[in-house]
Amino acid sequence: MQPQALQPLAPATAPAAGEPDLQAALARVEALDVLLRDEFDALRERRFERLEQMQADKVALLESLQATADQVAALPEPPALWASISQALAASRDTFRRNEQLVARQVQVVRNALQAMQASEPTASVDLYDRLGQMARRGGRRIYSEA
Repeated sequence: MQPQALQPLAPATAPAAGEPDLQAALARVEALDVLLRDEFDALRERRFERLEQMQADKVALLESLQATADQVAALPEPPALWASISQALAASRDTFRRNEQLVARQVQVVRNALQAMQASEPTASVDLYDRLGQMARRGGRRIYSEA
């Protein structure tokens, strides 16, 4: 699935100077949701080069949404559309957390694999057994007086 390119939307009515463009913010939230779903697919398929490409788009969307949130916070009362944008952002936050958990699991798998590789040294001691299944003694002679 190829992500959609971010297209700036021309609002039906341009917001006044200093007011947030909530229609554009809603479009950015939807684009963020699509991007997070694509990110999850890339994580599952371990397409790390694609993940790197997505990060710039994700950061740009988040910074733009943060700027809009700052503008809304400066208003005496938030517009009615802001509530639906906030709900959509909450859903995106859940998707973001799901992706974050998947990344954390993959990092833990890599750490475990590295620890396993580092722990198995070629000079590590190996237990040897004799033909009776008893642990063979190392070095020195076997004491025959033991019964």
